[in-house]
Amino acid sequence: MYYQLENFNKRINNANFSFDLNSNLNKTERTFLNYLLKKFLKLDDLKVQIPTEEILNFLKLDLQETNLFLERLSKKSILYNFNDSSDDILGAFNLINSYLISNKITFIHLPKEVKYSKYIKILYSFSNKPTYKFYSYFIKNFILKKRFEVKLEDFKDILNSENKYERFFDFEKNVLKPLLKDLEASYKIRYDKVKIGCNLNNKVVAIAFYFEDEMWEADEDLKLRSILFMIKSDLQDVAEVYSILKNGIQNHGYDITYKTCFKIKQLYKKSALTFDEVLKASFKKLDLKDIEPVVYIKKVFSSPKELKKCFTHELEKIKPGIMLDTSVFCEKFLQSLFLLKDDKILHFKNSDFSVFINWKNNEESIIKIYLF
Repeated sequence: MYYQLENFNKRINNANFSFDLNSNLNKTERTFLNYLLKKFLKLDDLKVQIPTEEILNFLKLDLQETNLFLERLSKKSILYNFNDSSDDILGAFNLINSYLISNKITFIHLPKEVKYSKYIKILYSFSNKPTYKFYSYFIKNFILKKRFEVKLEDFKDILNSENKYERFFDFEKNVLKPLLKDLEASYKIRYDKVKIGCNLNNKVVAIAFYFEDEMWEADEDLKLRSILFMIKSDLQDVAEVYSILKNGIQNHGYDITYKTCFKIKQLYKKSALTFDEVLKASFKKLDLKDIEPVVYIKKVFSSPKELKKCFTHELEKIKPGIMLDTSVFCEKFLQSLFLLKDDKILHFKNSDFSVFINWKNNEESIIKIYLF
């Protein structure tokens, strides 16, 4: 999935994207997935090793019961659906890829999607059953950090709780607040009650959800924050611009993203369009240039040296006489290429061509070259 949806973020504006579970998780399963996620985050290793005695104590089960528990859990899957005007992607992955129990150590392999997609990783942290439905149904709003409103009766229907909690107070206490607590750390989501009229006791008819402004203040990417600071007074939809710029830096590099924003800031007021509209159109043009690479290689390389040799050979075929030096490439790109680190993404772009390299040790690496 992480290969197929590699660039889905920049296509999400005009797409539908949703998750679902092939079978509901009970409370023990949800708690255990939280437990596994914490183990994974501590070591950043999909092969989680845990003393068997620790798991038995955590689950309060004996060895045979634990085996049955893991067997049932390993059959549960997350289904996903992504479609836009150019593609339809359907698929699934198991919550646990495999497991092995010995008297001393239990090994549990998590799917690679957990490591490579934050939108999937968060599913393992949910403690409340309704959160899965809510997150799945509105995931596009979460990705874009866009405010949305839903009628109360529709909201209850989505969560399969239409016949429970007639009083809003009970629904808020038992469903809404626990659900949002699951999402607080990752999204800082908030809500307002929508009522008929202004009276405090009027009936709640809908709920408006929104994400706290200034979400980039906690972002570790200082380059992104520097761009946002420059254009802050020109923005209309802060969350949407934040998403566009974050993808812009990832897909086109900081220099091109900064120069594009600087140029738009200087010129957009001369048009009838807003800054946001010109920004979206500008990055759409940049993205369209990258649709079909002239070189696309996905294979397992034995070493970074082999990948570099393959890249040099392919580049030479389409750009005869080109040299891997500072006359063509920036120094930072060359340094990163010669000192490749596992799962490192390299990107270089000039007026003639664009390069994307993702080196992975013992896994399929990617080389893409685009011509303009």
